[in-house]
Amino acid sequence: MSEPRLGLVFDDGFASDIEQLGPVLQSVDAPASFAVVPEWVGRDNHLTTDQLRTLTDAGHEIVSHGRRHRYLGVHRLTADADAGDRWLALDEHIFPDSVHEIRAGDTYEVTDGERTERVTIAGSDGVTGDPAVKLETELDGGYAAGEAVCRPTTATIEDEVCGVRADFEALGFDPVSFVFPYDGADPRAWRVASDTYDVLANVAIRSLPNPPTREPTDWRRSYLEVDHQTRPELAAYLDRVVELGGVGLLAGHSDWATVTPARVEWTVRAARERGIEVTTLRDAAGR
Repeated sequence: MSEPRLGLVFDDGFASDIEQLGPVLQSVDAPASFAVVPEWVGRDNHLTTDQLRTLTDAGHEIVSHGRRHRYLGVHRLTADADAGDRWLALDEHIFPDSVHEIRAGDTYEVTDGERTERVTIAGSDGVTGDPAVKLETELDGGYAAGEAVCRPTTATIEDEVCGVRADFEALGFDPVSFVFPYDGADPRAWRVASDTYDVLANVAIRSLPNPPTREPTDWRRSYLEVDHQTRPELAAYLDRVVELGGVGLLAGHSDWATVTPARVEWTVRAARERGIEVTTLRDAAGR
C-alpha cells in the first residue's frame, strides 16, 4: 500500500495566506499549495510577487487558479431566449460589477444539444433581479430554459487555462498544478487542463480521498472550512486516507472566517498522528 498523503490547498491568493497561515504552517513545518490568479497579484488584500517568492522559498507551492478566475462550467438558461434577444438569463456565476464577472469580449456558445451558435459577451447585469449577460449581437435562434446552456468556447477556455502560463512566467513562476475557479469545469475544460498541467485538484468537491490508482489529473478535493466539516468529519476523512493509502486534498480560503489558523494546525497535527505525510500537490503527484 502507498504511503498516505495530504495536500492543503488555499484559493485566490489572499494576503492572509502568508499573514495568517504562514506562521502556523511554519510552526508545524508543513508545506501547502496556494492557488493564485496572476491578475490579482499585488491588489489590495492579495499576495504580492515578493510574498509569492517568500512562500516558495519556504517550501510551499504556487498553483495556477486561472487567468481571470473565469467559471469554466456551464451556465443554464433560467428563462427562454428567443431569436432576436440580446439578453440571456443564467443560473449563477455572473457576478455583475465584480472582479469575478463574466468579461465583455469573451466568446461563449449557446446550445441546446441540437443547435449551437457562438456569441460574444457585451456585459453582465440583472434582468428583473436575475443574473444575466448581454450579447453583442442578437440571437439567431430560440433556446428553451431547462435544456439550453451558455458555455465558454474552446478559445475562452484555452485563454483561461493555457494563456495564464505567460502571466505566471512574467512573475517568475511556472506552476505544474491547476485548480479550477469555483471548482467548476465541464469535460471540455478538463481536457484542456489535463493536457497542460500535471495535477488537477478539483474535478469534484466534497468527495472522499483519492485512491492510489487515481491519476493526479483526476484528483478530487474536499473543504476543511468549519461550515463544511466538523472535526469528527475531518477525522473520518483522514482515517479514510490511511485506509486507502491514497491522497487526501483539503481546501479553503484563508481570508474567510471559516478557515482559521487553529483549524489548519489541528488538521496538520491530526494527519501526522495518523502517519499521513503533509505535502504539496506537486510533490504528492511526483510520488
